[in-house]
Amino acid sequence: MSVASGIASGAVATPRLAAEAVERALSRAGLDRAQAVLLFLSADFADDPRPALVAAARAAQTLALTGCTALGILTEEDWILDAPSAAALVLGGERGFVRPGADQAVLTLAAPNTLDLAWLAAGVPRYGGIAGDATGLGPYKVWQQGQLRPDGRCEQALSGPPPAIHVSRGMLPLGEPLRIDELDGFDLLRLSGQPAATTLRRVATTLALHELALAGLDEHGRIVHCWPLVGIDEGGAVTVAAHLRTGGRVVWMRRSAEAARVELETALQDGPASFGLLFSCGSRGAAFHGGIEGDWRAIRQARPGLPLVGFYGNGQIAPVGGENRLLHHSVVVSLFA
Repeated sequence: MSVASGIASGAVATPRLAAEAVERALSRAGLDRAQAVLLFLSADFADDPRPALVAAARAAQTLALTGCTALGILTEEDWILDAPSAAALVLGGERGFVRPGADQAVLTLAAPNTLDLAWLAAGVPRYGGIAGDATGLGPYKVWQQGQLRPDGRCEQALSGPPPAIHVSRGMLPLGEPLRIDELDGFDLLRLSGQPAATTLRRVATTLALHELALAGLDEHGRIVHCWPLVGIDEGGAVTVAAHLRTGGRVVWMRRSAEAARVELETALQDGPASFGLLFSCGSRGAAFHGGIEGDWRAIRQARPGLPLVGFYGNGQIAPVGGENRLLHHSVVVSLFA
């Protein structure tokens, strides 16, 4: 086995936690040193993660470290949101980091304050997540080759076949598709001949605003976008966090823990995998499943024993509908054969 994960936590964010996570992963993989390491640290390290990176590099005997700070971290062994912690995935043998090819999907990490949507949309398919913390204010750190990235972004290709990328939005449609008739900036005024708020209240009489979203559909009726709602105006408008266009087809959506479980279990049934990367929204996990990390549990049940590493962040990245998208309230799982 040339790939394995390790996780460590403690009362204080010390470099020893990063080294311990790497050491546990090396022991599980039966390796003396790693070719490369994916290392994710809790936001407790965000002021200055450099001592932790040095400790992890010494433990792994490599400078090939890529990762970021996050709201929380996870492996297949555990998930941690409330303590200083580190999660590592060591790659050995023929596994490691390589220069991205022309069409090779790349792991993409970014800090919220440095995210460029034009950069995100351009180039090869991307999967990954946005660094995060509990406040949404930072600081945030991203690193590559063991060094902090001054631009707060990194692109990293992994050797081997391209990953199978799965997305769980954890949402269900409410009602029938509607046509956008009238807009005013971010305010959705009329849908299919009716005030936008009227069409929403008809299908969502008891749900809170944070449980709702608006999905954009392609010409085949498939969901390609999913945007959070910002507010509902007494005059009948609904404010959506997106630039919309008249004539487009949309459908109201609601959050559903059961839909999330089914999405993940279905997506992960087929195909070989030797390890996986998991990028989850901070609004998912235990907060979404009544205190139980249902997404993580569904993945473990679908792929028992699969080495896994990832983090809870401020957004997720995945190719959807042929384009790289910034997702919210989603889980992105990348499985490597």
